[in-house]
Amino acid sequence: MSKDDLINEVMNSLKEQGYLMITDDFIDHLIITLHANVTAINSLIEIVEVENKLLALRCAIPTGSRQVDSLKGLSTRIAEIAFNVEGVRDEQR
Repeated sequence: MSKDDLINEVMNSLKEQGYLMITDDFIDHLIITLHANVTAINSLIEIVEVENKLLALRCAIPTGSRQVDSLKGLSTRIAEIAFNVEGVRDEQR
């Protein structure tokens, strides 16, 4: 059994027994915050990409493409978490 499978099994058991109840307001606020973080990271990605283009024009040094890739991965993971939280909210309603 993978770590994710175990976590899902435990969470489902807690929900079924009524031990895991999160208020709708908290979940809504969490979803808004997660989406705001994705938006902020995406803006940062755009800034870094422009900065990299400017640096590439000024000199022949390597740019921070790894930084952009890392930010894109982070943005994707946070978006996935937001959608999972939305799923939990929908299940509770």
